[in-house]
Amino acid sequence: MAHSMNFEDAYNLKRRVWYTVITILVAILIAGFWNRGIADGFGRDIIAGETIGDTTGLADQYDTRGGGFGIIFAAIAGLAATFTACNCVIFAMMPGMACSTGSGGTSLWKTLGAFTAPVVLITGIYGLYIGFLGPVGIEHVNAQPVRYAQSFAVFTALGFAMLFWGLLEMGFLDNIKTGVNQTTRDFFNMINVKATLLGAMVGMFTVGRPYPLFRDFLVYAASSKNPLYGAGVMMIQGVGQIVIMILLLVLVVKLAGQKISALAIDKPYKFQMISGLALIAGGTYFLFYWGLGRQFGWGRWGYKLGWYTG
Repeated sequence: MAHSMNFEDAYNLKRRVWYTVITILVAILIAGFWNRGIADGFGRDIIAGETIGDTTGLADQYDTRGGGFGIIFAAIAGLAATFTACNCVIFAMMPGMACSTGSGGTSLWKTLGAFTAPVVLITGIYGLYIGFLGPVGIEHVNAQPVRYAQSFAVFTALGFAMLFWGLLEMGFLDNIKTGVNQTTRDFFNMINVKATLLGAMVGMFTVGRPYPLFRDFLVYAASSKNPLYGAGVMMIQGVGQIVIMILLLVLVVKLAGQKISALAIDKPYKFQMISGLALIAGGTYFLFYWGLGRQFGWGRWGYKLGWYTG
């Protein structure tokens, strides 16, 4: 029967290698030709520009605009970051989330809760730090060498983690799996544990993000000189950066939930393949764009060819 077939039987080694190589090449092409001007400009000029205005001029206006405006600023900063180079990988996580929900019969809302909780926790802790820094300290954190070093470290580490996880899912690192006891393997195979790990990764996006609009928001939050306020608005920003993905995920599951569940029961190996390739794509993108690109000047091909400006 189809549903009794395991992953290795469904996809032999040669097939899995080819799928992986193609995925890596596609991810490198996307990273190499990523148009930062369009992606960042959409958030800056459309999402922020059409709602709260030029954030550069708003960054140091906490004393005049107050805490209430900071809540709006936080939500806009999160939404505006949705399609930036650090945040777009969230959409690579959608297949794993949708597949996991369908394959285990787990409530969509429980899975989303497990995903969102670490995003809120990590961004809240980072917000405490930002609020404690105050306006003087944030100047040092926002200095270009510091924020670039921070983004390089965070996103390269996340890239390695996602790539490693994807290779595990694809069955290339079974020797590592066999070295771990069954209880531990069962724990990390739980749907909500996987959702929590994905959420922790997304939460770290905030820590590494060098996006100028986001840095303006950091100045505003730090100007409050209040760690609790910084934590609160940073959590709002954290939810803002995932809200579009969550809405799309809910829409997909609501429209195709029965088909997803039926396929998960009949051919669960397809979900493992989709999840593994999505993680490999996201990890490769991070490693190439934030790691190799920053360290060795690779990528930016559209700019070098004169196709993009800015």
